[in-house]
Amino acid sequence: MMPRRAERLTGFLRSALVCGLLFASIFGGAWWASGQSRGRELRSRVVYPPQRISLRMNHRHPAHQRLRCERCHEGTTESTRSSDLLIPEERHCNPCHAEQTREASDGDCAYCHVGAEGGVIPASTFPPPRLTFDHQRHAREGVACLDCHEGVMSATVATRSHLPTMRSCFRCHDDDDASSACDGCHVTVPDGRLRTAYPEGEMLPPTWLYGMDHDRDFLVRHRWIAADHGELCAQCHQERECVACHDGRGQVRRVHRGDFLTTHAPMARRDEPRCASCHTTQRFCTECHARLGLSTVSSVEASAGTRFHPPPSIWVNSPSGHAAEARRSMTQCTSCHTERDCVACHGATGIGSGISPHPPGFAGRCSGALERNPRACITCHGDVSALRCR
Repeated sequence: MMPRRAERLTGFLRSALVCGLLFASIFGGAWWASGQSRGRELRSRVVYPPQRISLRMNHRHPAHQRLRCERCHEGTTESTRSSDLLIPEERHCNPCHAEQTREASDGDCAYCHVGAEGGVIPASTFPPPRLTFDHQRHAREGVACLDCHEGVMSATVATRSHLPTMRSCFRCHDDDDASSACDGCHVTVPDGRLRTAYPEGEMLPPTWLYGMDHDRDFLVRHRWIAADHGELCAQCHQERECVACHDGRGQVRRVHRGDFLTTHAPMARRDEPRCASCHTTQRFCTECHARLGLSTVSSVEASAGTRFHPPPSIWVNSPSGHAAEARRSMTQCTSCHTERDCVACHGATGIGSGISPHPPGFAGRCSGALERNPRACITCHGDVSALRCR
């Protein structure tokens, strides 16, 4: 029985494998191919807003294949604006489709218009692209329509998927045959930078353009791209955006907390390798500290006559001075100071100047503090066995 059962199981698995491979080759392969095709046809919704097309058309028809593009798309070779609507109208179709037009006069508009019913024709919308484009100039340079509108002659209705891609434009716009300046094609704002915010979303660079795709890793690698292609970054960004982030005024919350500027010093001391995964000590850290006058290599202009804290008469002795600030946010103090800085003044048993950090009457309740955290007492008092509260 066992060999026969094993034989049936083997046969079943073999059949399942064959069926699986057949299914994958027919449906999976078709899905993969269509997915690849769709991937090639994807266009930015920001640059080319979504259309609504209720027209019937077949560019593959032999009669249409023999026509020049300008026969139906009248005025294309004279158009100088991307906002010009170059879609064929009924008068362009009538000379060849007179018979169908007569039939449509009886109310059968659905022959040409998808969804037409009872003489009501659904509207088609063709929003203008967010580009600056001159068809006339390209026509004069001898650029053929199908060089930019690839795949039209093998399609039925031409859609957004047949509009030029940025990569296809770069076949000519490589600074040798034509300029590759961003503002030559993209819409700008009054100060000359590119407009990037639109109702459909934000216009971002493509992945293939020097790795400038603003994905999750871009925050790490943007420094190299900015160093090599800073002029491209300046097409959309202003220098103050870089300075605000790198000086800590405008922080990226998904990387550092809002108070990271005051707490980064102890974190850097504890975990320098982690900081170094994005920052370099000799460039990022040293340059910032030198610029703010916090480093021994700071220029005289950066540090002369400047103090981080108010004068000692205010900062040390005033009730609103360093004591109040330390109670309010000790993490802010520890961003620059270590424990030994406090002990130098507040230490006991001869370590410091004997200035007590404790409030009046603390000796009567200090035993509770000792039980909770004896280390805090040892820092200043040393051997706690001699303390009175014990």
